[in-house]
Amino acid sequence: MNHKNIAIALIAAVASLGAVASHAAENGNNYPEIAAQGQPLTRAAVLADLTQARAQGMIPNGDADYPVYVASGPAKSRNEVKAELAQARADGLVPQNDVDYPIVASQGPSTSRAVVKQELARARAAGELNVTQGS
Repeated sequence: MNHKNIAIALIAAVASLGAVASHAAENGNNYPEIAAQGQPLTRAAVLADLTQARAQGMIPNGDADYPVYVASGPAKSRNEVKAELAQARADGLVPQNDVDYPIVASQGPSTSRAVVKQELARARAAGELNVTQGS
């Protein structure tokens, strides 16, 4: 009886492996067949592509270079970067310390306390302010 169970389990395992392999081939997981399609590259062509990729900085030389950063635009001079930083500081976009973070850009000139009180009094007099909303 024990030999019978082992034989059934072995047949079931072999049948399931065949089903998995056919399913993988149907879903495009057939690497050797896909690789054989098209023209194979020569060694010289592969080396030329590799040389070009290294020249463009697309392949890291070691762990310190990974990930590879590709420049997204023209390079700026040191003076241009310093001028941009000075402008950002003048606009209040650079935090001075941890308390200033995150930066909230100014929405225009601030209103004085006296002006705010006048606007509140006018709104109350005109009935625009609900009594439960403000003091």
